[in-house]
Amino acid sequence: MNFQALSTFLKVAETGSVSVASRLHGQAKSSISLKLKQLEEEVGAELFTRRGRALELTDAGRVLVERGQHILSLCDDTAAAVASMQDEAAGVLRVGASGEFGTALNAQMLQAFRAVHPKIQLDLVFFSPSVFLDMSRQKVFDAVLSFEDVSGPGAEELTTLRYALHASPSYLEAHGMPTDVADLARHKGVIYRDAEGLRPWRLSDGTRSEEILPPADIVTNDYWTTKYFAVAGAGLALLPAFFTELEVREGHLVPVLPDWRSEERSITLRVPDPRYVAPKTRAFIAFCKSYFQPGFDFAGPRYFVEALRFPDPTKGERE
Repeated sequence: MNFQALSTFLKVAETGSVSVASRLHGQAKSSISLKLKQLEEEVGAELFTRRGRALELTDAGRVLVERGQHILSLCDDTAAAVASMQDEAAGVLRVGASGEFGTALNAQMLQAFRAVHPKIQLDLVFFSPSVFLDMSRQKVFDAVLSFEDVSGPGAEELTTLRYALHASPSYLEAHGMPTDVADLARHKGVIYRDAEGLRPWRLSDGTRSEEILPPADIVTNDYWTTKYFAVAGAGLALLPAFFTELEVREGHLVPVLPDWRSEERSITLRVPDPRYVAPKTRAFIAFCKSYFQPGFDFAGPRYFVEALRFPDPTKGERE
C-alpha cells in the first residue's frame, strides 16, 4: 500500500475537505486529489462521497480510517524502535492542540521539545476551542493538548492556571485604576466569547466571589485579539499570567486588582489510545511534564503584543 497516499487520505478524512487539508498541511490540492485517486484504485473502492462542499466517508472509507491510523502508527513506531537502539526518539509526532494560546504556549513548548529531541519531526494542527473534536478525529494525533478538565482514559493534567485582569497604561491613565471589584461596573471590557456566548468575568479574592460582565466595544472569540485590544487601550481584559508576562514586563499591560482571579483551569495532555503509546509519544509526555515544572528555562523566541507610540499628525513634525 502507498503509505504517502494513505497518510493524505487520513488528513482529508480528518478535515472532511481537500481544501482544508491542503491549507493545514501545506500540500497542493492537485497532489492530494491525485493521491486519493491512486489509493481508491489500489484498494478498489470509493472512499468519499460529496455532500455539497463537504466530503463524507463511504463504508469502505470508514474501515480504511480505522485500520489506516493503526498502520501508520505501526510504521512510525517501527522507525522509532530502530532509532531507539541508539537511545534516540525519532519519527513524525502528530500533535493536535487547542488554538486558544497556540503560539504563546504550544509552539513555544514544542520549540523547546525540538531542542531536546532533534530526530522527531512535528506535524502540528491547531483546532478551534469552539469546535468539538470528537475521539474519532483525535485518533489521527499522537497527543492532544487542550484547556479542559481531566477526564477519560489517556488524559492527564499537566498544570493549572488562573486568569486575572489586565489593562494598558493608556487606558488606566484615561479611566483610572480600579481599587475594588465594585469599580469594574464603570469600566469597559474586552470580552471573550466562546461557543456558549459571552464569557463573564468570574472572580474571587479567596473570601468573596463576583461575576461581572462589563460593557464592551470589543467582543471576540480569539485570545490574541483580546490581548491586542487590551494593549491598544480598548478596556480591561481577563487573561492568564503566562500569556501576559512579556507585555507586563515591557510595560504594555498592567495587572488590575491582582488579588481577584478566576478559578483554576487545567492544561491537559491526552493520548487518544493509551493502550498504544509509541516511544516518540512517551518522550513528548515526559518533556511536557518537565516543561510545566517551576524553574523551567526557555531560551527560544516568544510572541508578544507591543504598544507603539506614533507622533500626533495634528502637532506637526516630531522634534
